[in-house]
Amino acid sequence: MAHIQVIEGLSIPGTPERENEDALGANAHIAFVLDGVTGVGDTPLLAGKSDAAWVSHLARDLLLQHGTEMAGDLRKLITTVAQDIQARFERDRLRPPAARYELPWTTLSVISVADGRLNIAYVGDSRVLVETDDDHVHNFGTNPSRGAFESKLAAKVIAARKGIGVAAMRETVLDDLRRVRDTVNTPSGFWLLGADPAVGANATMTSIELKGPATVLLTTDGFYALSEDYHRYGDRELIATAQTIGLQVLARELRHIEGDDPEGARYPRMKKSDDATALLVRVES
Repeated sequence: MAHIQVIEGLSIPGTPERENEDALGANAHIAFVLDGVTGVGDTPLLAGKSDAAWVSHLARDLLLQHGTEMAGDLRKLITTVAQDIQARFERDRLRPPAARYELPWTTLSVISVADGRLNIAYVGDSRVLVETDDDHVHNFGTNPSRGAFESKLAAKVIAARKGIGVAAMRETVLDDLRRVRDTVNTPSGFWLLGADPAVGANATMTSIELKGPATVLLTTDGFYALSEDYHRYGDRELIATAQTIGLQVLARELRHIEGDDPEGARYPRMKKSDDATALLVRVES
């Protein structure tokens, strides 16, 4: 019988004093990771420490709530989750948003398995690595996840010599971030999960045939930095190492790399460390 079995999951905040805006979840039918997009508004729209954490954690709960019955139709699942987020946002918001850039968003990468196929859906820059029984490693997600625009902003923050981190990011490139955030879920921008049911129709969908068991590593960009930004692992090495030494050891290596480059001189970035989430699962078709 087709099912998903969790091998290991990990989600750690970028810094101990900030709330983790990532989330993950899995059951026998679906597995997913979420990366809440750090807010750029002056004041929050919702109660709690972080609007980004609010939306990613709510999305986690809703995906687990609806995932069993809708695992065979990921587009419908994402639409339903977004409808519920929209209803909750309208109910719980402290005030109407003054601008589009204030809205809370999260990335999503989700898998399900049915009828001998692994189904994958994503919005944003979280990643899905799939090792099939023919020893092929597939990579699904926005590639590269950290675009040229973000690299340019990171260089701008570092050049300002104000350190790196959320405070420096807001002081140096806040207007740039707001202009880009205004394009989320519009024809001129890109799609994320939030209080907008249209995301379901615009999520990227794909699938691969499974002729045997597969191993899947789902990661947010903060964890995938081990491969994409710090070049410590290729995709094959990353998923193999996750299986042999485990996600906790990889997370320690990730933070060691970032600790040795606290100002982003070697690896330009806007935060010393991002939230990092990974979920390793075994899929039986």
